[in-house]
Parts: sequence; C-alpha cells; structure tokens
Amino acid sequence: MPAVMWERVTKSKWLTPKVLAIISILSLLVFVFSASRALAATTYHVKVGGQIMGSPLAKGGMVWFNGYDPESIVIHPGDTVTWDAVGGVHTVTSTALATNGSFLFDSSPLFTPEGALADMGPGKLLAPGSVYDLDTSSLALGNYTVFCKIHPGMQGNVTITLGPPGMASIVTAIAGWGDHEYAVQAFAPENLTVPRGTIIRWTLMNPTEPHTITGLNATKAIAWDSSPNFNPPGPPPVMIPNTPTATFSYTFNSAGTFVYFCKVHAYLIGQSWAGMMGIVHVVPLTSLDAVNAAVGGASALGYGALGISIIALIIAVYGVVRGKGPSRSPPSP
Repeated sequence: MPAVMWERVTKSKWLTPKVLAIISILSLLVFVFSASRALAATTYHVKVGGQIMGSPLAKGGMVWFNGYDPESIVIHPGDTVTWDAVGGVHTVTSTALATNGSFLFDSSPLFTPEGALADMGPGKLLAPGSVYDLDTSSLALGNYTVFCKIHPGMQGNVTITLGPPGMASIVTAIAGWGDHEYAVQAFAPENLTVPRGTIIRWTLMNPTEPHTITGLNATKAIAWDSSPNFNPPGPPPVMIPNTPTATFSYTFNSAGTFVYFCKVHAYLIGQSWAGMMGIVHVVPLTSLDAVNAAVGGASALGYGALGISIIALIIAVYGVVRGKGPSRSPPSP
C-alpha cells in the first residue's frame, strides 16, 4: 500500500473515535439541559380576596369575597407561590409554627389581630394590588394550611410533594348569601378560571333562599344541573340551605367557557342570561402538560439517548486510547 494512502487510512481511523466522542459529549449536554428545564421551578398564582360591585347589588353596592382562589394547590419543592391581593385587606399566614414560636411563613408578621385595619404597609396587611411571594425551597414536604389573621374562616392549603405538580381538585364558590331580612342573589366569585379537571363546589350561604346551579355547554344546552326536576313555576325541589342539598359539585373535564345560572333568580335577555349567573373559564393544563411531557420525554427517549451516548463515548475513548499506541510504519510494497 502506498505511504500516502496508508497515512490517510491512519488519519481516518484516528478521527472517527474523536468525532464519536464529540457527538457523545454533545448528546450528554443536551440531555442534562433538557432534564434541568423539565424540572425547573414553577411560579403559581393564588388570588387573595375579591369583590362584587354593581348588578345584582344596588347601584354603588359592594360585597367582599373572603377566600383564596384556588383554595388548594399542589407544588414541587423550590416552586414559588405568589398570592395576589385583589379585594379587601388580608394576610397569608401559615398555621404551622417555627421553632421560635412565630408563624412558619406570614405575609404580615408585623400585623396583629389587635391592630387597626388601616395598619397597612410592608410586612403588615396585604392591600388590594399588593403581592406576597413564598419561596418554598426551605420548606419540608407536606401540607400547609394558610389563613387570614383578620378573617379566620378564610383558609387555604399548599401541599409540597415530589409527585406531579398542579392545582388541587376542589375550588369553592358561594351561591347567594344574606339572612331573613335581605338576600344577595349572586355567585361569588362570579367569574372563575380553573384548570381542566377541577371540581367546583357551590355552597348556599343564605338560610332562607333556595337556588339552582344550572350550567350550559357551547351549544347552550344544559350540561349540569343541581336541580334537574325543578322547572318554574312548579314546586321547588331545589337546593335548600342548611340541608344536605345546600352544596353542589361539578367536575370540569373539558376546556372552554361555561355560563351557569340559577333557574329561580336569572332570566334571558335576547341570547344572554342576566341576574344570578356566573362564568367558569376552564383552561388546559398547558404548563403542567409541558412539564409532564418534558419529563416523559426525558424518561423515555431521553434516557434511551443517554444510554446510547454513554456506549458511544466508551467506544470513542477506547478508539482514542488505541490510536495512541506505538506508531507503525506503512507496509512494504
């Protein structure tokens, strides 16, 4: 074999392992980068409080909603929960205590229930428009109950788990409130945005007023109804306060916008419902699906590619080491 051809063959044998090594290293870097993005920390938003103004209230009237929306969330260690104050003044306070006796986390550590309601400022009450960020990287796995120090009945839950993150399954809403002297025929919150798969539970809060929870699908046909046997003006087999029928739950398994109303206290104007009605916006689990898809890809194709890359890297290293052996002279012609 001519010496020139021998040199080309030798160089080719030497370059092949190096190319394999470079490709393998790049594959490993891509895998690590993809896995890190799939497991990146996520920020979840929770609305704090709310308000209803105008219809169905008297002109200029206002009713505050004391609650967290969503009421419960499930997250990963290191995720951040951002509480957005949208109505009223509130706190986000953990019921768990630290070793020094203080609340484990608290949006308003400088506020005490004995303080004035006007006591707002950094570390005090959450005024409308303010936010409170909780970095969970220092918290242990488990369930944390939060409450408002002004409204003790205003509670929510944060669960930190190693399992798949996402919104918890149940969101609560109010269907009418008041007493024997006055009645507010409204849902609170009137508009809800929830991820697909959420259960919404409506509760009657006025002991004297019956209601229905009747929802429509995209074709305006009835999709769910708390009182399917009720058809005004017949007898009222409806949701009755202070009885087992005082709550009604429905699971939203499809994305879309759904209008619902009370058959007793709502009416049609043209093609739209007015009076005691509400809207539920059901959104796809886009962020959660993206994470699960990324993790799934990393665990299936990603780990397969990782195995192939490791094997290729071993072969390449072996080839490089072998290529550094004693040099040989080209064979004699």
